[in-house]
Amino acid sequence: MKLLSMLLLLMLLTRVSGAACDIVIGSSHREPLTNASGSGIVDGLVVEMFHRIGHSACITPLPAERSLLNANSGITDGDILRVREVIVSGRYPNLHLVPEVLYPLPISGFTRRNDLQPKALADLVPLRIGFVTGWKILEEQVKAVEISRVRGVEELFALLAEDKVDLVIYERLTGQHLLEQLGIEGVRVVDPPLLVTPQYLVLHRRHQALLEPLAAALRAMKAEGGYERAFRAAGVGAPKFR
Repeated sequence: MKLLSMLLLLMLLTRVSGAACDIVIGSSHREPLTNASGSGIVDGLVVEMFHRIGHSACITPLPAERSLLNANSGITDGDILRVREVIVSGRYPNLHLVPEVLYPLPISGFTRRNDLQPKALADLVPLRIGFVTGWKILEEQVKAVEISRVRGVEELFALLAEDKVDLVIYERLTGQHLLEQLGIEGVRVVDPPLLVTPQYLVLHRRHQALLEPLAAALRAMKAEGGYERAFRAAGVGAPKFR
């Protein structure tokens, strides 16, 4: 069954991209970071990282939990944008970090209420909160009077539009982009972000030999300015690394 799933996934990617890839990376994120065609900002960075070390990579969209499980089981070769703490916890023993931050992801609150100004996760306790299943850092750290977990981001913002939650939590750039796409009005982003989490590309253990070369490729892209240009080309500011 595992082999069949992998073959079907590779066949799909070949049809979408027009060419076979020797590396398949899952992603649960959305535009402008990643998208179904694999041409999002972070998609492009990851594809270029692999290109620099002699590999052809494709990005495939998957739900957050499924993307992580597929990578750990070896159905895909890895996953985009995961926090260090989840990977080193031992719960996903087949996954290893590429040891260079791919994206310092701002996790922000989105709300219709003008009276809310939470500054940290601890401020969410008295609220009704929503987030996407599979965002491990939120599943572990968010405490609230009521928590709604949903499978996808459209469902997440539907909770807010229907007044079923006080605040939802999602990546800042992606959330703003989706609000515009869905035409949801009257929602504001709470600044500053509740968290800024360093996120990494993770790979299945069969690719351990690629970890350091990929990290070196990403560091070179940052030093050369290509990393920053990728964000500017998408009309957004490049993230700041502390």
